[in-house]
Order: sequence, then structure tokens, then C-alpha cells
Amino acid sequence: MAKQIVADARDAPVDVSFLMAAHNAALWIETAIRSALDQAGVAVEILVVDDGSVDGTASVLARLAADDPRIRRIPLNGAQPGAPRGPSAARNAALGAARGRWLAILDADDLIVPDRTRTLLDLAAATDADLIADNPIPFAGGFDPRGAGMLERGREPYLFTVALAPYLTSNRMLTPGVKLGYLKPMLRADLVRRHGLRYDADVRIGEDFLFCVAALAAGARFVVSSYAGYGYRRGASSLSHRLRLPDIQRLDAAFAAWARHGARSAEDRRAAHAYRDSLATAQIIARVIDAAQGGRWLRGAGLALARPRAWRFLTRSLMEAAGKRLGSGPRPAMPDAPPVGQR
Repeated sequence: MAKQIVADARDAPVDVSFLMAAHNAALWIETAIRSALDQAGVAVEILVVDDGSVDGTASVLARLAADDPRIRRIPLNGAQPGAPRGPSAARNAALGAARGRWLAILDADDLIVPDRTRTLLDLAAATDADLIADNPIPFAGGFDPRGAGMLERGREPYLFTVALAPYLTSNRMLTPGVKLGYLKPMLRADLVRRHGLRYDADVRIGEDFLFCVAALAAGARFVVSSYAGYGYRRGASSLSHRLRLPDIQRLDAAFAAWARHGARSAEDRRAAHAYRDSLATAQIIARVIDAAQGGRWLRGAGLALARPRAWRFLTRSLMEAAGKRLGSGPRPAMPDAPPVGQR
């Protein structure tokens, strides 16, 4: 009888497939999974890819999956304990196994409120959206569903659409404003399958951003709501906590490959050029910091002086470092990385 229940659950129609990449997520993954299981008014499945975890993530998944057939553990070919293949490869493995009409990104250390999925599906139906996203609420300790979101909530809920060029512009590094790449969208599965969309397996930061870029270039209608139902955990354990030069270079290479054919209009090409320029500045900053950490101060100063925007950022960081020594201000650091799915 138990086997029949499992078979029936896995044969039933699925509204939403949650794609979850997990690496050393034992502390948080049960909270994330249970928040997906608790979605009201929708049929869900949770596809979890354990990417080389060594902290007990696998045992947590085994226990949860044994109790609920909606949780599916997806193998990741080539992943070894302590040597993860990365979030893009994990996302692709989950994507290939998904059965839902919609695909939803949920990071293994995040969570969602019970009415989030139903709310977004209803908004997508009302606006004919192919991608639908809400307003993430960053948190570090306890999650408050009434907390401040990344987007301004306003007195009344509102919606806006995002085209390709503005999406690229909003995600430029070292610029003020909300980075729309941090949003965790739901996507129509038939659009993803029709256009053969996949993650670039070499990319370890910004993989969700690149995926949305490809979807927008394929003609997807992207609608964003001020409704806030996604809890975005911030903490020192996040892989996206700081940029690293090899990760920026992989992102730049993947974006450049897309831009050669995907940026078709003049507006999209200008936005793509500006985005790559921001990546170039971020690479200079990474090189300067690497040089400074290796004691090569003159080399670092020369690199920074060659690019004024990098020099301004580093000067500000040094002032913040001085403030820290005097008991005020944050530590100097690399700029925040683009959003990454696996943490």
C-alpha cells in the first residue's frame, strides 16, 4: 500500500517543481523544504540535488524523502564529497527531472511563506507572465514575513514588467539600486523546454541571472510584484558572500558568448556592453585585492589607477577600514557577488 501511495503521488499532475541545489546545507535545508511542502492550494514537487555535501545534508534529505514522496533526490553525475560541481550543474540536473507546469527556484538556505506560490500563479495568469517574481525579504536571524523587502513595498501592492535591457542595467556591478538578479522567479516550464534553456555549467555566480537573460531574450514576459513571500537568508556561509576573480571571469565569458548572438537590438547591445564593463571593473578590483594580499602593493595600485571606478571603490573601502579600526564602519571587502543559487 505504501508503494502504491508513492507511485500515485509521483504520477499526479504537478503545478510547480521546486529546483533546489544543495551543498553543505544541513543546517537550513529542512526549513527550506518544509516551506515548499506547506504551499497552499497547489500541487508541488521538490527536486533536491546534493552537490558533494560533507555535512549531513544527505542524511537530512534521506529522512525527509522517506516521509514524503513529493521530495525527490536527484543524482548529480560527477559530484564528489567535498568537490561540488557547482549550482549550475545542480540546477540542470533538477531541471531535467522536473514535471511541473511551472519551475520555481528555491535556495537550500532560504524559505517561502505558505501563500507565495498560489499568489504568484494567480498573478501570472492575470498578467500573462512567463516569468513571475516577488519581493525577497533578506534576513540573517529569525525570519519576519513583514520585514523590509529588497523592493519598495509602497502603500498598495503593485506590479511592473521587466524587459531585457533594463534587466541587464539593473544588474551592473558597483552601481546603486536593487539588483533584479536577486529575485527568485517562477518560470513557465513549456517556455524553458520549447527554447531548450539550460544553465551554463561552468558558471558559479550569477547563474540565475544568466538563465533569466536567456529567457527574456527568447521573448518571455517578466512580471515582478511588490508582494513579499520569499525569505532570502544572508550570512557568512553564503558562497555568494564575496566575489572571486575566477568566478567573475567565468560569468564574463558566459555572458559574452550569449551577447554575441542574444543582444539583438541596439538598446540590448548597449546594456550588454555596460554590463560587461561593470564586470571588467570588478575583475580589476579582484586583481588589486589579490595583489595587495600577496604584498604586491605597487602592482595593485597600478591596476587600480588604470580604472578610475575601481580606484573610487577601493578608496571608499580603505576609508571604511579606517572607520572600523576607530570603532565604526564595516570591514573593507570585495563587492557583493551576483546572486548565486547554491550556498
